[in-house]
Amino acid sequence: MRQIITKSIGLGLNLWSLAAPGPAVKATISLFSTPPRPAIREKERAFLDTAVQKSQVVAGQSIMEYHWGAENAPLVLLSYGWGYNAGRWRHFVPELVSAGYRVIAFDPPGHGMAPSGQLNIPVNAAIIRGLLEIYGPAEAIIGHSFGGTSSVYALQGLPERMHPRRLVIMASFSYAPRVFGEFGKAFGLWPSLYWRMVRRFEQWSGQPLEHFDFAMMTANLPHIEGLLVHSPGDPVTPYKEARRYHDFWPGSRLYSPEGGGHHLGTPDITRAILGFACTGQIPAQAEQQERHVNAGHELALHFSGL
Repeated sequence: MRQIITKSIGLGLNLWSLAAPGPAVKATISLFSTPPRPAIREKERAFLDTAVQKSQVVAGQSIMEYHWGAENAPLVLLSYGWGYNAGRWRHFVPELVSAGYRVIAFDPPGHGMAPSGQLNIPVNAAIIRGLLEIYGPAEAIIGHSFGGTSSVYALQGLPERMHPRRLVIMASFSYAPRVFGEFGKAFGLWPSLYWRMVRRFEQWSGQPLEHFDFAMMTANLPHIEGLLVHSPGDPVTPYKEARRYHDFWPGSRLYSPEGGGHHLGTPDITRAILGFACTGQIPAQAEQQERHVNAGHELALHFSGL
């Protein structure tokens, strides 16, 4: 049923684009950038009530911040995935605070208790960058899915002195053109409408879509201790995305636990991530990157999207 509804919406946009291409493209971009309606469960709300909450404007966006721990303690910044809320971190924060860290999580536009709004990777990355400029630098950043990709992109606009010592990327996609392509395929967008949508995004961002190759961006992060966490059976983000990150990121570790799904919320996985974030402990099963791909090589640039 959901697939039928999705295709029906796509057909409506396609037909609309024949008569009014401009408004149809705008509506398609809006659909792509609008998060699902927030749903906060009681146990998540109870956890969030333990935080100092701040409604603020960061990087021009209205967000909700959540703070735990002593203000002078080293910082761990948390960034979650599309459609989640900061309650997603309820099994992480108590252990981080007990280990002596200050922890900050946030709800970006359209998520959790933040005001409604549209969101994409550059906007979310700008928020993360803004939070690091206000409260950072961070000892560690932990990012899940959309939040992990955003964290990688956020570092591109920051001086190295503001980079974290450790970075955990969980179940995150590595190449924006694939995400756009999957969206177009899911809604059955006609090529004319799809490419208008892409061009509109490129005009807005000032970059070609191929610029947003986040795995290749990690080639510039050899100074950061990196842990990639991705379950081979992830039904949302293909495991090959983690492999791409691992190929480019010098010295990175790839931890591939079975049965974690996309959420990666099992106790063992959570403990492994916390061990790395707090002390740099490497999960026993993690692979180490011994020889990364040279992101500047012309063949890497040509074949990076494969």
